[in-house]
Amino acid sequence: MRAVRGFRGWVRAGFVLAALAASPVAVFAQTPITAVGLGYPVAPVDGRSAALGGAGSLLGGSYSLTNPADLLLHAEPGFSVSLASEGVTLEGESRSLDTGRGRFTTIRALVPYNDWAFSLAFGGEFDQDWSNILQDTLRLNDGMVPYEETREHNGGISAIDASLARRLGPLGLGISAQRLTGSLRQSFFRQFDDPIGGAPALGGIVGARELSWRAWRFKGGGSIRLGDRVVAGVALGTGGTLYATPEAADEPEAEFDLPTSIELGGSVRVTDHLLVTAGGGRAGWSAVGSRDEAAGSPFQSHDTTWLGGGIEYGALSLLGGRLPLRAGWRRTGLPFSPGAEALEESALTGGFGWEFQDGLAVFDLAVESGSRGDVATAGFAESFRRVTLSFSLRQR
Repeated sequence: MRAVRGFRGWVRAGFVLAALAASPVAVFAQTPITAVGLGYPVAPVDGRSAALGGAGSLLGGSYSLTNPADLLLHAEPGFSVSLASEGVTLEGESRSLDTGRGRFTTIRALVPYNDWAFSLAFGGEFDQDWSNILQDTLRLNDGMVPYEETREHNGGISAIDASLARRLGPLGLGISAQRLTGSLRQSFFRQFDDPIGGAPALGGIVGARELSWRAWRFKGGGSIRLGDRVVAGVALGTGGTLYATPEAADEPEAEFDLPTSIELGGSVRVTDHLLVTAGGGRAGWSAVGSRDEAAGSPFQSHDTTWLGGGIEYGALSLLGGRLPLRAGWRRTGLPFSPGAEALEESALTGGFGWEFQDGLAVFDLAVESGSRGDVATAGFAESFRRVTLSFSLRQR
């Protein structure tokens, strides 16, 4: 495990705003899982894969960034955009809070040529958007001053992906290079109310800091296809180092180890109209190490595994376009938690596609309903409802 250079100073600088003029704070709001560690992991999948439990290596193709060898499942050049919108209900020991967020999960352009295929893509990696409100009282020697404090984080980490694949008979090989990039702005606002007793009137406190993220990561993948009925694939991802560079010159740069990973996926066309999919994977996030800093936000990192799969029924049509129906399930470990207990997320998934002109234009919708965390063990939990929309075009 690589030691995180300057981490303690970096965390202390990031949270010193919250300690200004503060007595011990009683927290009356929850923070979402996007506030833990590097944030909430965003799966770079399109609407079809999301509706089928996140599995890769889908017959008929998808625009997910799961396995670079999956490029060979596309027969024509294509372009796709996927957007996910999520509503979240946070449940804590004090009260519940409703929030939400939207994000692009994938934007991808791909070009197959003979036995080769190439793509450029943008994919989600971590969501770091969150905010909460704290209410408490500052106690001074000559009185007290009630206040309301707002903390906001805006930003995230994304991946710019270049992938290349080659077909060798029934086998496929692919490689990808990913540039991780992003930014994070942390804001702090404290507004004091009228003082009580002999305490002086205090003005508001406002502060902010920014940092940028950067890293390189590489992935290799392989697949085997047996006619039009079976495809299976495996992808291996390298680790690498994620750098967090504060805007302020006097703050140290921090480093985080990225995990090595393995992902498996496949699909079987049981009948002409019924497709069954399954997938899974593991990532060694415990290499990031545990963080326990009194001046900051403690978290622990954990190795993660995920399993998912689904079925697709493609015999229906609507207004001249094919209408495949999909249903699935997935269970995913989360890499960061506020304590020693790892957090897990599970969801039921479903949706449909709408294909026009034999797939020249495709609309995919996925709906996921699930939960993560546990109030009894972690002190909070989240239930969520996510809708992923994808629109893709193919050229012939």
